[in-house]
Amino acid sequence: MLIDTGATKTFINSKILHHLVSVDSILKQPSSFLLADGIASFKVLGLVDLTIEFNDFVTPIKAYIAQNLCTDIIIGMDYINRYNMSINVKKQTVHLESHNRHAVVPIINPTKSIKIPVISCSTISLSSNTATTIQVIIPISAISLPFIPNSSFKSHILIDNKKKNLDFQNYHSELVFYNSKEIPKFIRKGTCLGYLLCGSMFQHPRTFYSSNFHLIGATRVTQHLNSLVKNIPDDQIKQALLSLLESFSNLFDITRHNIARTPVPHVINTIPHSPPANRPYPQPDKEEAMYELVQEFLKAGLISESNSPYAAPALLVKKKDNSFRFVVDYKRLNAITIKDSSPLPNIEDTILKLGKGFSYFSKFDLKSGFYQIPINETDREKTAFITPFGLYQFNVLPMGLKNSPPTFQRVMTETLKSFRHFCLVYLDDIIVFSKTFPDHLNHLKNVFSALQDKNLVLNPLKCELAVKQIDYLGHTITENCVTPTKDKIEAILQIPEPRTLAQANRFLGSLGWYRRFLPKFAEVAAPIHSVTNLTKPNRRKFKWQASQSNAFHQLKQMLTTEPLFLNFPVDDIPVILTTDASDLGIGGVLQQEVNGQFRNLCYHSQTISPCQRRYSTIEKEALAIYKCLDRMRSLVLGRNIIIMTDHCPLCSIMQKSCKNNRVNRITHLIQEYNIDKIIHIRGQYNCLPGYLSRYTKEPFDDLFDIDYGLASTDQSLSLSPTPTNDINNSSSDKLASPKDPLILASMTLRPRKNQVHYSEESISDTNDFDSHHSYVDMPNSNPKRKTKLTPQISQNYFDTTQLEVEQDRDFKIQNIIKNISTNSNQHQFILQDNILYKIIRCFNSSNRLSKVIYLPRSMINPLLKACHDDPLSGAHFSTDRMYYKIRPHFWWPGMKTSIQSYIKSCSLCKQFNVDRAKKHGHLHSISPPTEPFALIGIDFCGPLPRTPRENQYVLVITDYFTRFITAIALPNCTADITARALFEDFFCKFGIPSVILSDRGTHFQNKLMENLQNLIGYHHIYSTPYHPQTNGIVERFNATFVAQVSKLQNTQHNNWDEYLQAVVFAYNTGVHKTTKFSPYELLYGRPARLPIHIQPKEFTFSKPNDYFVQLKKTLRLFHQASRENILSQQRTNQAYYNRNRRDPQLKLGDKVLTRVHIANGKLDPKFSPIPKIVVEIHHPMYVVEDECTQIRSQVHISDLRPIIIT
Repeated sequence: MLIDTGATKTFINSKILHHLVSVDSILKQPSSFLLADGIASFKVLGLVDLTIEFNDFVTPIKAYIAQNLCTDIIIGMDYINRYNMSINVKKQTVHLESHNRHAVVPIINPTKSIKIPVISCSTISLSSNTATTIQVIIPISAISLPFIPNSSFKSHILIDNKKKNLDFQNYHSELVFYNSKEIPKFIRKGTCLGYLLCGSMFQHPRTFYSSNFHLIGATRVTQHLNSLVKNIPDDQIKQALLSLLESFSNLFDITRHNIARTPVPHVINTIPHSPPANRPYPQPDKEEAMYELVQEFLKAGLISESNSPYAAPALLVKKKDNSFRFVVDYKRLNAITIKDSSPLPNIEDTILKLGKGFSYFSKFDLKSGFYQIPINETDREKTAFITPFGLYQFNVLPMGLKNSPPTFQRVMTETLKSFRHFCLVYLDDIIVFSKTFPDHLNHLKNVFSALQDKNLVLNPLKCELAVKQIDYLGHTITENCVTPTKDKIEAILQIPEPRTLAQANRFLGSLGWYRRFLPKFAEVAAPIHSVTNLTKPNRRKFKWQASQSNAFHQLKQMLTTEPLFLNFPVDDIPVILTTDASDLGIGGVLQQEVNGQFRNLCYHSQTISPCQRRYSTIEKEALAIYKCLDRMRSLVLGRNIIIMTDHCPLCSIMQKSCKNNRVNRITHLIQEYNIDKIIHIRGQYNCLPGYLSRYTKEPFDDLFDIDYGLASTDQSLSLSPTPTNDINNSSSDKLASPKDPLILASMTLRPRKNQVHYSEESISDTNDFDSHHSYVDMPNSNPKRKTKLTPQISQNYFDTTQLEVEQDRDFKIQNIIKNISTNSNQHQFILQDNILYKIIRCFNSSNRLSKVIYLPRSMINPLLKACHDDPLSGAHFSTDRMYYKIRPHFWWPGMKTSIQSYIKSCSLCKQFNVDRAKKHGHLHSISPPTEPFALIGIDFCGPLPRTPRENQYVLVITDYFTRFITAIALPNCTADITARALFEDFFCKFGIPSVILSDRGTHFQNKLMENLQNLIGYHHIYSTPYHPQTNGIVERFNATFVAQVSKLQNTQHNNWDEYLQAVVFAYNTGVHKTTKFSPYELLYGRPARLPIHIQPKEFTFSKPNDYFVQLKKTLRLFHQASRENILSQQRTNQAYYNRNRRDPQLKLGDKVLTRVHIANGKLDPKFSPIPKIVVEIHHPMYVVEDECTQIRSQVHISDLRPIIIT
């Protein structure tokens, strides 16, 4: 920058202009200026609005565009006079003043060296032992200076010694980087590779270089300011407002991050609790974008690096313009944060104050308001968030923190409290009101000055200026009246009148819950009741006439007026949001319970797009909550909210993560609301929201706020209209043209041979159908939805014209024909028209005989294929159904056996058929041990609700001999926690077991457990995958103890772990059904003393050793009897389990299909289509191998289906 006191105007170099503004924003006014000699001249191309910022001091100015300037910008006297610029040569500073604000900018001494950082332009990967050219950038348009590499890159950057300077043109240059390492090197975008050194090259006596300024593309700010006043008809008012806005243009600069200067920082008070810490969410495709955002926030001072014990996971959500929004999941921090009970301003008082004859209104909205509020330094560590490349913490108030609205309200109230007579604020909505325009202009100036002093920035896209009518907090405000907007009741007003009996019944049903709150409900609704209370034979008499229409509109009016409807929420009472979703749309009702009476505040109803209709139920229900909160934001933000839904899985989404990513994203977006709880209600009590989600027929709008990343990422789900040449353009209740393959698919005829395959090209333009015929039986037809169906559903594999030829070739049939001609007593067969028939008795009549064709052997398989594989003739049904379909028409020897063999060999039936019989495989019980703790089973139960002691899981350990249980409550089920619990709570108390049996979970099957096994010395065996019956004793106890603990715990405090040991003790001291002894008695040789027992008598032994001898004798008797009881019970269980159960034996080399255990849809195969080979036999366990991958797996016989090759 050059400050030139001899220049009358300010100029900018045209070479740097395209970096700052768009071409459209340049005012092209070619002219010329004289140089200092008064003779020579130079031309300018036009005029542009710029903003020069010195630290936080923003100065707008109009600059002339010139070519070939000696510097990027020349500051002339127009700028110097406007901002009272003065130069203090002694202190080497420049002083600026504007609107009671001033700035002091230090001058860089041109005789001293200046370091200009050289930055990499993009992220690049450098291969090993190769040289790569890297694009670099500096903040100066053109210069040639010596380059000094950064110390960390000094050995990698190659510099031409003959050419000491690095030349920059258009801000860019190139460096050659040599990677001498054996591994690739990664240089991120924005990395400082070195510096350019500026010495005493600047010798112009009137040139000063400031280190604290940067040029802003002010054209966007100017465009925003112009848009704010473009609708004002009075030119004088428009010019006065525009002049005022230009004076405070920095208030509308949304191109930068800023932190407000406020004495009210945000404080996070938490209950005594361990700091919640989570792992980072995996988002590998967005990691680079997250890194760049974090660097931007660090540079702006919004965040800083952290060593906090807190860690909330951060994630990116794609916005509409493919950029990303930064979101942090603060659910666990919010759960331990003490609620700020500071009240928000009373909406009713606010609205009443505005309705006092004011003529001019202006409304302003803060840009990213929360991000402008600083956080108390001692609480910043609590906002720490974890990323894949480090831990950071916020310096400003992030989105999603509890208590954000009260803090924000306090900041705004403190900032604008001096102007309460003409300015009101409700969270981030500021309204200024005046009776005359001069007053309004002065009021705006005062408000702007206050906001500027606090360094707050407004969002010009959401501001309105000097209007006569304005919408504020759900009300339309003018000089003469204040009326509620129709947004809150629009969902009710748009309900169409019923036209059918079903629609009328649905409307009355939706209002049933409000009967007790609506006076004279029965009287008003009587005309509708009279035409809906009809018996089934009289339903055709339904008529909707004028009396019913009047009652309908009167009921809608009762829903939208007092006493049921409130225009203002009542303070200090929670709001209740009831939502529902259907396949058509979403609906919601906002209420408050006032003195035991429910009063409605707002209604919302909206159809959803075809893409959203494909969402699962939980996603649609969560979407309903999100959209209702978003539409009712001004009524619910900062208030306690109770959400009521008829979808139970949503009740815990604010306490813990859901396995559905879309639902998780929605929970991140609604963290800013004070949601006290989500309650499940039965569908029959969710009448009106359910009705609002179903009645509407209006076209949908884009419900998903794509800025928040809720839209589907599948770009193939296009919402554009389908071309009319593919689908008939008539309405959905018309019959489609024959050209439509949807209709042709159901009309294709099936000749026995020489079949014609229809296609769109083979259909003539003429048609035999009237496309205007009514076709009311197609409720699912949709002309806007392009459906591609196979024109030929069925293929015929069986040709009856070949019967005579094939019978002539069949040796057995020819012998029977000869016997018929020579033996007149052959009554079982008959020859007719050269076709041999078999005489059979009809299966549905014991007396009637019938003749059926004797099918030649060569045609058996084509017939079976046609009657089983063909969709129309067979559709892969069972043996009996196929047999009874063929028997009336054909016969051959061993007919039923052939059908059974064919179906058993069908690979599709193997994959998809559901077992109706008992699962294969007999029961093989584990032989009971001979002593305690010879064999123990271990398993985890959980996750259970998290307790105040952070416990979520229970490690259950069962002794297979005594059935003695040990249960340990744990916070998680990781490998280290499992190993520590086994060692400290079992091995150190009961000794080392001989064998441990567990499932194959990662908490049991890992290197740490393997090392523990080798160190201590026990044998660890694992159950068969997907066969929990192997460790059935532990599984059985898990089912028992969960029910017992549930009965004892306090559901509000989730303190089940306090009762865990008591429940286990009660189990261990009770008689076990199998052993006929209590586990405690088998382990210690005596029954446990309980509070209900009488004091035992004293026993005396003549010798101290007598007790030990007696104990050994008792334990030996107990153990012997217990083992016999276990074996007896096992024999009984085996006999019961094995009854009528098949136990097939496979052989080495047999091909089998394995059961698919992962969660699949109803139409997915039950068994894998890829066959595997049996390579090891340990019946009922088999080791099978995939022929392609050679991967082996252990499978139980119940999860195998043998492939029968015919």
